[in-house]
Amino acid sequence: MDTTDRRILRVLQQDARITMTALAEQISMSVPATAERVHRLEEQQIIRGYHADISAVAAGYEIEVMMLVTAHAGAEQSLYQMVEERPEVVSAWDLAGRTGLLLRVICKDMASFEALVESFQQVSTTESYFCLHQRKGVQLPLEDA
Repeated sequence: MDTTDRRILRVLQQDARITMTALAEQISMSVPATAERVHRLEEQQIIRGYHADISAVAAGYEIEVMMLVTAHAGAEQSLYQMVEERPEVVSAWDLAGRTGLLLRVICKDMASFEALVESFQQVSTTESYFCLHQRKGVQLPLEDA
C-alpha cells in the first residue's frame, strides 16, 4: 500500500458513496486509474465493504452491551455456533488471555437481553458491560508511509 492508496482510503472512510470522478479529483488522478486502485484494494481485502452507519437507538434497539464470554470446557464449538446464529451479536472478537471472546450485542429491550444471556450461560460464563454512549467511531488513522 502506497501513499496514494492511503489517500484513497482516507477519502472513502469519510464518504464511501463518493463517485469515482469526485474521488479521482480529490487525489489528483484519472478516473480509470482511481477506479483500478479501488478495485485492487477491494480484491486485496483492504477495503472489505461499504456500510451504512445506522443508529441502534433510532432503529429501536435500547440495549447495547459488550460481553466477555468464556466457554465451558468442551463447549467452544457450541459457543462459536451460537455467536454465529444469534442476530443480537453484531461483532465478535477472539481474545488472548483468560476470556475467550468479546461480543458486541444489541437488543431491543432488557427482556431480550436477559434471554440472550440465559442462552449463553448453557455453554459459557459471561460478564456484561452496558454501553452508555459511544465517544469515538471506527476510522483507521491512515498516515502516509
